[in-house]
Amino acid sequence: MESHIIFAFAIILGFYMAWNIGANDVANAMGTSIGSGTLTLRQAALIAGIMNFLGALLVGSHVTETIRRGVIDPMRFQSNPREFVLGMLGVLLASGMWVMFATWKEWPVSTTHSVIGAVVGFGIAAGGFGMVNWKIIGFIVLSWIVSPVVGGCISYLVFVTMRELVLNKSDPRAVARKIGPFFSFGVLYILSIAFLFKGLKNLDLNITFLNATLISTGIGAAGGLLVHRYLKRWVPKKKSAYDDIEELAKPLQVLSASYESFANGSNDVANAIGPVAAILAILETGNLTMRAEVPLWLLGIGGIAIWVGISTWGWRVMETIGKKITYITPTRGFAAEFGTATTVLLCSQLGMPVSTTHTSVGNVIGVGLARGLGGINLKIIRKILEGWLYTLPAAGFLSAIIYFLLIRIFG
Repeated sequence: MESHIIFAFAIILGFYMAWNIGANDVANAMGTSIGSGTLTLRQAALIAGIMNFLGALLVGSHVTETIRRGVIDPMRFQSNPREFVLGMLGVLLASGMWVMFATWKEWPVSTTHSVIGAVVGFGIAAGGFGMVNWKIIGFIVLSWIVSPVVGGCISYLVFVTMRELVLNKSDPRAVARKIGPFFSFGVLYILSIAFLFKGLKNLDLNITFLNATLISTGIGAAGGLLVHRYLKRWVPKKKSAYDDIEELAKPLQVLSASYESFANGSNDVANAIGPVAAILAILETGNLTMRAEVPLWLLGIGGIAIWVGISTWGWRVMETIGKKITYITPTRGFAAEFGTATTVLLCSQLGMPVSTTHTSVGNVIGVGLARGLGGINLKIIRKILEGWLYTLPAAGFLSAIIYFLLIRIFG
């Protein structure tokens, strides 16, 4: 009877955590589209919901590590798997509570770091500081610097390039007709490469770099050809050439945001579903394993929960990234989103620690800095940085308290 209660509790907490992932992480992809006016809140929630759900269901990991990234060694609980189950319940509840609080405060935080912080808290509560792999924690702290700095630099360069090649020219419409197809080729090429290596990594397709390059080149060439034909027939509708160029950037912004949402769904669903899968495996077998199978129905629940989170509360953090850090236009928004995809791909291939959330914030700051230091809201940035610093200790503290309470309740 008790195992059924724990089973139901795990499913509920997994849904709760996935709901919070949707409410907070959706800002990574859709915040700038809202800020630039390219999409309304309802449109952004619909697109992000569909793409996150498809990413979670179609290419979400079907095998999850018992403890992601080796923060603690789960085999230390081999003699008492039940204690590990209670710890994982505490991890889900604690990380969900912290992300919910951060969303209420309108802070974009890393849900992965929330889960890791909660695991650290559980590990220390259960076995002391020696339980934790502090080298992994060091890499996470490093990502607070690497992700936003690299992302900000790339987005800055992308926007400045667009500004110098097109926006600042005497006849930007004519320039856009000439370089638009080549620019679209580059965008589709990078997004395709990122999709093949990042968006589909959980399928273990083992796509070589050469094959990925050939596929991406074909997609880029096809897209460039379509853009060329469109621009030949394009009739400017705005009085201002600047406004016409901004209008042309909107489809690219939606495309890059959709990719980002799909990648978020495929990767971040594991933050909620991974601990649940581990709990279910232990309840079924009575043994503690390093890796656990993730059933399709569980991925579906995670995808639905993320969609619900996006639709009900995602607007809070979307407004922070899209409207409160800096002034966003479609070209700036595209530069930020494209920069995020490029940064995550680059850092992942180099084995560097990276956070999509931190990268997104850094990218928005990067395009804001293209207008000078006065182009960004330093007060908001300070609050966001505070949220990042609080995430690990706050989630860990909550997790330790909940773990002790669950031990008292279930014995």
